[in-house]
Amino acid sequence: MYGTDADISKIGKENAVLLMNHKYETDMISGWTVCERFGCLGTSRALIKESVKYLPVVGWSMFFIEFLFLKRDYEEDKRTIVKQLKELKNYPKNFWLLLFCEGTRFTAEKHQKSMEVARKKGVPELKHHLLPRTRGFLLCTQGIREYIPAFYDVEIHFPNGSPEPTLMGLLKGEAQHAHIYVRRIPTEEIPEDEDACAEYCHELYRIKDKNFEYFEQNGRFPEKVRVIPRRPYTFLIYTFWSVLLVVPLMKYLVGVVLSGSTFMIAGVVMGGVLVSLLLQKMMEVTQISKGSSYGHAKENDAKKE
Repeated sequence: MYGTDADISKIGKENAVLLMNHKYETDMISGWTVCERFGCLGTSRALIKESVKYLPVVGWSMFFIEFLFLKRDYEEDKRTIVKQLKELKNYPKNFWLLLFCEGTRFTAEKHQKSMEVARKKGVPELKHHLLPRTRGFLLCTQGIREYIPAFYDVEIHFPNGSPEPTLMGLLKGEAQHAHIYVRRIPTEEIPEDEDACAEYCHELYRIKDKNFEYFEQNGRFPEKVRVIPRRPYTFLIYTFWSVLLVVPLMKYLVGVVLSGSTFMIAGVVMGGVLVSLLLQKMMEVTQISKGSSYGHAKENDAKKE
């Protein structure tokens, strides 16, 4: 992790909105890892597309821990965001809210369409990001300004020359080393005026673009680097649940095989196939090629931005 000592020292000790780039299949998992190491995973939330909540296990978990699901219909999403942001005010502990202002994962095709919009609007083009969708940023700055002391500019990059990080790679046990840059932005620095706030968001993404390019050229982000250590508590929890769940399951499977029952063995095989299909479905959602159709919306939708 890269950042100033002053900025890093405040992570996990205050309510905050995290503004992260959305370029990799596993960037959100890397973000969760940071939350866990700073002790904020239990109170971390994100604005995410509604279709995700129907995914078995993962989506259901997000639903029950109160992620903010968006239908990508501005008027309806506005009501959802305003309502749920007010509920965050009553959280007993510090919370983090993750916001992807780009609205979707980066691809070459989406970037090309996004920069076409930038040229029509007369705003500077970005090399490594899509043009941010400022309305969600504006709603957050207006809706929770009174109890959010800071926003955090979070930029993630994986080592130059390393394989593209994927969820399948994680499941295969491949090591993925994320480099994360963090910059704290006091909320009072963000303009309250709608037009000025939108311009501030665009300027923020121009800074993010420069930081990403810095990594491309130097293999690291600016500012001091530090390794955030793992918490022993997490390892204990992982070990406990692994023993509690895996040992009985293995005992049951051995019993089924030894029983010689064709019906029971067939049932176990079918269960394995079903689990495999569910995992495949979950992984498809994370694949960049399966992402949303950014840039294919109606022309008037683009003009609203």
